Amino acid sequence: MDYWFSLKKLLSIYLNPVTVTLELLFLGVFLIGFASRRPRKAPGPRMAKWRAFLGDLGLFMVVLGILSLFLSTIDPVAHALTLYLERQNPPLEERDGSPVVPKEPVAIVVLAGGQLSVPGKPVLSSLTRHGFARVVGAVDFWKHFSTAKLVMTGHPEETAAMRAVAERLGVPAQMIVEETESRDTKDHPQKLKSILGKDPFLLVTSATHMPRAAALFRAAGYDPVLAPVDFLIWPEPGVYDPYQPGYLIPRPSNLTLTASALHEIGGLAWSRWKGETDGAGDSD
Repeated sequence: MDYWFSLKKLLSIYLNPVTVTLELLFLGVFLIGFASRRPRKAPGPRMAKWRAFLGDLGLFMVVLGILSLFLSTIDPVAHALTLYLERQNPPLEERDGSPVVPKEPVAIVVLAGGQLSVPGKPVLSSLTRHGFARVVGAVDFWKHFSTAKLVMTGHPEETAAMRAVAERLGVPAQMIVEETESRDTKDHPQKLKSILGKDPFLLVTSATHMPRAAALFRAAGYDPVLAPVDFLIWPEPGVYDPYQPGYLIPRPSNLTLTASALHEIGGLAWSRWKGETDGAGDSD
């Protein structure tokens, strides 16, 4: 059993603001309730101070939980965290509607972003939003470089769903290659060596995920052409809903942005701590 992998997945849960907020609120309310409970006999001075401390600590945790939730749902925080990741790798430059690359790619590698395939679900609904956006972006690149192989990498269920979507969007089955042994971003560069070799290729993933993916691929000896897709905020925050004005108005969509950005920032920090990257994902 890979204990580091399990620990990483466990820690990633606590980078979710919903998890942090609910646990802070739960523990805070519990401590307040414990401190305010009337004991059967009068407590001594030391116990009274201890109960008062626990009550104050519980109140602090409740306030911290509410503040954390509020900050996670407002535009300045959610957009800043997302833009911090997206601005590190801008979209590929285009000329006359075609992406500009230093060399014609032999492969277009698209990283899995999760799948939702269950019996009866439509093909174009079989991927998560991020996964679907990555495949659509990769197919668009493939239409400009149609001699390149479209390489899907991830769990077998993910790559099968990705293949189905790509084929539905017009990519011939014989142009699609599946790599099905990768469990997470760290595995992709290692598992793809036999497929990619030294050939030039495009690396396609969500813009927020690209800093971590690029750092891991470069640390593994690759020199990919970075082709991020699925931009959410770049090049700058905009007004996406004129019916909900106000930078400090909490929005559920911002909670998703914050959680995703914290997941990527935490993942990159973990990779650096484990020595899996050399800091190649830093912005200038």
